[in-house]
Amino acid sequence: MDLIHSLVSALIAFAGAHRLLAYGLALLLAAAEALPVAGALVPGTAVIVGLGALVPGGALVMWPLIGFTALGALTGDGLSYLFGRHYKQRAMGLWPLRARPGLLAAGEAFFARHGSKAVLISRFLPGVRAAIPMVAGMAGMSAVRFYLVDICAAALFALAHIWFGMAIGASLTILHAIAGRLVVLALLLAGALGLVAWLTPRIIRQSIALLARLRGPVRQWAAAGDGWARRLLGSALDPERPETLGLLVLAAALIGGVWMFFGVLQDVVAGDPLVRADAAIFHFLQSLRTPGIDQVMVAITELGDAATVIPVLVVAVTWLAWRRAWRAAFYGIAAVAGASLFAFLMKISLQHARPASGFTGWDAYSFPSGHATASTALYGFLVVLICRETGNRARVLVTLAATLLVGAIAFSRLYLGAHWLSDVTAGLAFGVAWVALLGIVYMQHARRDVRAFGLTASGLGALVVAGGLHIATAHARDMQRYALALPVRQMTLADWRGGGWASLPARRVDLTGDYEEPFVLQWAGPLAPLQAALLAQGWRMPVPWDVSSAVEWLLPDAKPDALPVLPHLDNGRAEALVMIKTGGTVPQGQRLILRVWPSGTVLSHAGQTQPLWIGTVVAEKVAHLKPFASLVDERDDVNSAMQTLRAALPGIKPENRAPAGAEWNGEVLLGPS
Repeated sequence: MDLIHSLVSALIAFAGAHRLLAYGLALLLAAAEALPVAGALVPGTAVIVGLGALVPGGALVMWPLIGFTALGALTGDGLSYLFGRHYKQRAMGLWPLRARPGLLAAGEAFFARHGSKAVLISRFLPGVRAAIPMVAGMAGMSAVRFYLVDICAAALFALAHIWFGMAIGASLTILHAIAGRLVVLALLLAGALGLVAWLTPRIIRQSIALLARLRGPVRQWAAAGDGWARRLLGSALDPERPETLGLLVLAAALIGGVWMFFGVLQDVVAGDPLVRADAAIFHFLQSLRTPGIDQVMVAITELGDAATVIPVLVVAVTWLAWRRAWRAAFYGIAAVAGASLFAFLMKISLQHARPASGFTGWDAYSFPSGHATASTALYGFLVVLICRETGNRARVLVTLAATLLVGAIAFSRLYLGAHWLSDVTAGLAFGVAWVALLGIVYMQHARRDVRAFGLTASGLGALVVAGGLHIATAHARDMQRYALALPVRQMTLADWRGGGWASLPARRVDLTGDYEEPFVLQWAGPLAPLQAALLAQGWRMPVPWDVSSAVEWLLPDAKPDALPVLPHLDNGRAEALVMIKTGGTVPQGQRLILRVWPSGTVLSHAGQTQPLWIGTVVAEKVAHLKPFASLVDERDDVNSAMQTLRAALPGIKPENRAPAGAEWNGEVLLGPS
């Protein structure tokens, strides 16, 4: 499932950057989902909904996307129907159907129960979607009847999935504007925890099932010849060794962890977009902080402190020593000590600064997160020991509990601003890889049981007691240590006007670290004079987000000034001022939007300080999707929008960066004059 999730995200990101290919992707995936057996493996629905989410922002156009999706669904169903009509009962003996007899049986039962309606209903049921068109062909359903029903099914399928995606896309873009910080954070946490709780047992079950299916064919291949690879696989898949599946799972975790760690390390060293995403996510999470949630997050992060991790390790090692499981005790110590030492050495080697300034000495360096690395190593190795002696249900519960605990500790580091996203990701990746390596070596030599129930109880008890005592004694001090303190850059007013303005970012950075529209305005001092000057020149405040204004998006003839403005984030920060301009020199059906954010810099002059703001101005064209809705499409030409803004601020001083392309000539307005 992790791989599928990554694949879906990559496909959606690729589609957003390549509009024409996105429509072809929708067609192919909608068609592939109808193919027998293979359709169950294709994440078509998830990607199609994701493509629909790109429509409200203007990346894709609704009707072509719906049309290609419907055409793909119709094509896939038609091919499946013709396959069943041609081969009839012989199809059950063909590969890959003979490997999945249950799929065909379920399809036949469903078709027998619903008749022709099954073709329509199954389009919305992943379990039988890949079988019903073929079953309809095998049952002798006439082609005219099938295609009449299937055309309706394909159209409804496309409309439902694209509109659902559009609703998600619009909701995501307005979430920051219509929800309080606490609600946003609660949704983030609930979504993350729900995703972990949903994915973990499925990953475990599907991994075990996949490995079990591959075990026989691979053993046959290993026994068919000689060579070190065949001998190694034959030994590992020996039916006399019940640990085989566990070893293979750990091997996969080792490969994935190493790949992830070095991928993040490369991005950090090279300064790739992940580093820009680090800063954006940092500022975004800091903007969501509230005193009540701070209390909870500090308590969670204290569960990952050495004052909690070491007592849990000592109790677990003591239990293992009492059971005379000396090898397990040694590997447990090696897991935590090795991971902690590695994290320390990486920190002093890279000297990657933390986002927060409340740390001193070697602790001021952040990559990778020691909390994430040590917690993953400790609880990960305990999971290896416990799962070796328990059944499948207990394995899922233990793994899920450990994943939630380690994930909560890792998230607390992000929320409190103690680490960047890359720090936490690298710490988790290395911890998983290190535990997997030790687990593989341990399971190949372990001979003594550790009494999984006793180890679980003692470890959990140590966590409760040690964690509780540490929270009780250190919480007040840690609340001060992790108090919200955003880094602020200082510059003199003279230096800013003398060229320091060019050191500020040239373009907005979104949460994924990508560069967006250019900053064409820098404003020193309060925003009230800027707002007043623009109001006097015909600019206005946009309509606020509420139920009635949100409904405007559903009207096919909405006016540009009646639509609320979709919020944008810069480096995780929300806008401080948004204004719009319609009419006059602005073409009909368009509106100009000025967005202003805090720059993170303050200017000093004559012993006083004042904030510095940065802003963008873009043109949006309203597209009417009659009779259903209205959408906006952001224009690429920044120059004309900027000239309108400049005309509204007479006397403002323009400066020039290096030309940035046809859409922007590099001009930046510095104000006030």
